[in-house]
Amino acid sequence: MEIIDAHLHLPRTQRPWDHGDESFLDLQGELLVAQLDAAGVDVAVLVSHPLFAPRVGCEAAVARHPDRLAAVLQLDETARDVAEQVARLRTRPGILGLRVTTTWPPGNSGRLRAGAYETLLAAAERHRVPVCLLATGDLPGVAVIARAHPALPLVVDHLGLAQPPYQTPDDPAWRDLAHLLALAEFPNVSVKLSGAPTLSAAPYPYPDVWPHLRQVLDAFGVDRCMWATDQHRVSGRLPGLDPLPRYPGYHSYAQALHYLLDRLDLSPAEQAALFGGTARRVLGVP
Repeated sequence: MEIIDAHLHLPRTQRPWDHGDESFLDLQGELLVAQLDAAGVDVAVLVSHPLFAPRVGCEAAVARHPDRLAAVLQLDETARDVAEQVARLRTRPGILGLRVTTTWPPGNSGRLRAGAYETLLAAAERHRVPVCLLATGDLPGVAVIARAHPALPLVVDHLGLAQPPYQTPDDPAWRDLAHLLALAEFPNVSVKLSGAPTLSAAPYPYPDVWPHLRQVLDAFGVDRCMWATDQHRVSGRLPGLDPLPRYPGYHSYAQALHYLLDRLDLSPAEQAALFGGTARRVLGVP
């Protein structure tokens, strides 16, 4: 069975790199592909982020490993030619779609409702470019977009929930799950199960996570759900790679895969959709 990680980031380094930008980009790509090989993952979708996953790094990694990596990019929604940039995405090999973060910078959800992203979203709908949304704490805002742009493929990142290590989980951690489930009424909305183990209070294989994920699968159907990790580093403590802080659901890359892949109550058809089929269809993974 083919396995696609629908959301992860390039590994980062904490130490200064004195060998040039090109060799650093080579290092990031090679580490990431080695991680995929070790876990048995065939393809991964890189997601750019202005703070820790620059667009240039994602584009370079995809160019170096076109058979293993694709990318979703974050554009400047205020650019005068943003509509043209969106239209050109479809002509670029390995570039699958866009990312919009309504929770960063703070107050961005208000800008979204005020129409700051309308040109970008309208162009994405016109050209059928998928838009991934980091909408933690503002899932009702996804409903606003889905209703206004019914032909626009929307994908909710990280279940729409606050996750460690970069966000403090809600109390309880799955408090806003009902807001996510409410989005199932919109046929153009899909969900990444990325980062789910971070919300566990139990050791691997995180049994307390499964009842919540089963609700998501039942509400959206496996044809609108995709497995993903949100991994920011390679597994282990390699020299020069900054370790993420420990938290109850801290996990390796392989654990992020097998906690779900090894579940006996997922049928072969559910596995095929969840671990690759949905990403192929919704994100257009080539």
